[in-house]
Amino acid sequence: MQENVRLLMEETNCEQGEAELALELAENDLEKAIKTIGSILKQIFAIKGKFFLPSKNLYGLFLIVLNTKSQSVLRLHIVVSYNPALYENSAAMDWYALEKLIFYYRLDEGSLPDFTQDIEQKLKGFISNNKEIFAQYNTQNITALLTNFFAPDSVEISLVAEELNLAQFRQLPKSETETSKIIIDHEKDPSLVHLAVEVMEDINGKEISKLSEGDVVLTLISDTRDIAHYLAHLIGGRREGIMIPLPAVIKKISPVSLDLFEIQVYYSPGIIGETVLGKGSQVKLIETKTLPWWKKIIPWT
Repeated sequence: MQENVRLLMEETNCEQGEAELALELAENDLEKAIKTIGSILKQIFAIKGKFFLPSKNLYGLFLIVLNTKSQSVLRLHIVVSYNPALYENSAAMDWYALEKLIFYYRLDEGSLPDFTQDIEQKLKGFISNNKEIFAQYNTQNITALLTNFFAPDSVEISLVAEELNLAQFRQLPKSETETSKIIIDHEKDPSLVHLAVEVMEDINGKEISKLSEGDVVLTLISDTRDIAHYLAHLIGGRREGIMIPLPAVIKKISPVSLDLFEIQVYYSPGIIGETVLGKGSQVKLIETKTLPWWKKIIPWT
């Protein structure tokens, strides 16, 4: 038994107590213990998140994977971009999917390769000088540490901290198809931000089935996400928390059923609004597509 404990410790770099437990569970079968010990060793910690730097109007994704036993950084990848669509991603996705997504966004037009690399290198050094992250790896402490890292710039951080055992870390995601789907979905048009909006109706307005691409309608940006609030404020659709009617050009109208139409409107490069209206709805128009293009974009001229 003790010889197997010694061999298992040498083979897997585990502690004596961990080796003894693995061998006991494997009924002293060394080969089986080597295969199963990975499920016992909970020493991997994945920190997955996103951040927003309001003063620089920059968005970022990051992945930090720590080995809490050896106090080493196994993975550290970041991307920083002007593209707000990046911030729409959930930090709760699989760490492997997030890693691939970060590399994907590094190829996006809005990314900042030099700035990304600079932050990545500085963060590695920052973690090396703050070893307490390996002992106190809860979301509150990590958020505080990252906030301190970006100081004096203010930063909004959303992260998920996940503890993994060695076997979980070494295993690829449940489905490579799921991971690939995330990338494919972004490849459709990663530069666009889709906002939930309302198109203002008018009993004397134009019936929805008679609307055309290029018509200008009044809209309200009703999307409740943080990124939507920020963009709405940026383009004039929100002031002091109150929604402000905003003209938008109809980009696309699609019937989704016998009684429903999906409307897509255009605000500015990269910002699209979407809503669904019932058949028979009458919409308030600002200008029609028969007028000059500049009248559609600046209807008060």
